[in-house]
This record gives sequence, C-alpha cells and structure tokens, in this order.
Amino acid sequence: MQEWLKELLGEAYTPQLEESLTAALAQRFVNREELDARQARWKTELETARAQAADWKQQAEQARKSAEEQVAAARFDAALNTAIGKAGGRSEKAIRALLDLDGLRTSADPEGAIAAALEQLEQENGYLFGGITPPPYAAGTGAGAPGGEPDEVLRRAFGLGRV
Repeated sequence: MQEWLKELLGEAYTPQLEESLTAALAQRFVNREELDARQARWKTELETARAQAADWKQQAEQARKSAEEQVAAARFDAALNTAIGKAGGRSEKAIRALLDLDGLRTSADPEGAIAAALEQLEQENGYLFGGITPPPYAAGTGAGAPGGEPDEVLRRAFGLGRV
C-alpha cells in the first residue's frame, strides 16, 4: 500500500488493516481505467440514443405528412362526390373516369375547378347527369320500338292478332 497510509496510521498500521482498507476502497471507488471505459461506453450509448431519436423524429414527420395527405385526399373525394351529387350525376365512376382528377387536386381552388369541370362535362356528356334525356332510340339494338304494347310483337309473331 502507500507509504502515506503507514505514516498516517503510525503504530495502528497492520497488513490486515491495509487489506480491508484496500477492499473497501475498491468497492466504493473506481480506478481511472475503469472510469474511462465506462465514460466511453456511456458516450457511445448516448450517441446511439441520439441517432435513434433522430430516426424516430424523421419517422414521425413522415407519418404526419402521410396522414395529412390522406386527410386531404379524403376531403377532395368528399367534395367531388358532393359536387357530383348536386349536379345530378347518374354514375360517379363514369364521371370520375372522364375528369382530370390530378389536375383538379392540384388546382388553386379545387371546389371551383370541380364545379367548372362538371359543368363542362355535363355539356359534353349530358346523359351522365339526371336532367338531360337519355340518348335517342337506335334501331337494331335488340330493344323494342319505343311506345306501343310490349305483347303486341309476340301476338303478331304467333298470328294471334288483337284480343
């Protein structure tokens, strides 16, 4: 042990006292090499934790952006469906297929753009909307002629005439 300990204790110094003192000091204090090793380990753990925190922050930001995009898409779809319903659209699928949805989404005023696009579509394809009469009868399509009794064609075919 250290000479200073012998000088401090004087005649009370014994080898057993030195061993017990060394054991007590080893339990309560850490030597310099072990302290440096622990500090290095803590530093790497701290850097790892900071890197993980940055990764989690980036993932949270991506999740937030994704959620905002999904909400915006749902709002656009709801606005478009409402506008189609107000315009008297017969088939949302058919009307959506004819619209430039990407252009409507990216426009500065989506609601105004939707209304204008539906108005133009109604002028071009009026049969997709409720207020316009259906396309005229085309002969040879397999459907009966408009008007008249449906049974009349069968009666003539079987030679029954009118009853």
